[in-house]
Amino acid sequence: MSSALAFYDHICWGTSTAVHDILGRAASIASERYGASDPVSELLARELAEYWGGKVVSLSDVDLPVDRLFEVLTAAREQACASDEFTAMGRSWLTGAMATFCKEVEMAIKPPRRTVSK
Repeated sequence: MSSALAFYDHICWGTSTAVHDILGRAASIASERYGASDPVSELLARELAEYWGGKVVSLSDVDLPVDRLFEVLTAAREQACASDEFTAMGRSWLTGAMATFCKEVEMAIKPPRRTVSK
């Protein structure tokens, strides 16, 4: 069964097990780095507690510090890549779709480039 992580119009589909794993790692990392009362920690902990196979996990929240979300998702992805817990297909998802999703979240924290007309 598939599940997904969603950040506004960016969606990262994966197996339910892979999405649950990343969500769990991200929730743990956020709590360790920023404390349980941090908005990112709270969102990830809530989504992890309410997780079910097939769910599209919404990480879109107006008041969310996106830089922290990016940091914990990237750290969770790197931690998963370093583990021996993923199959070859799972590692491919981590280095492909999940890496792209992290870059899309990162782009949300960078100001848009402006071009100057001549």
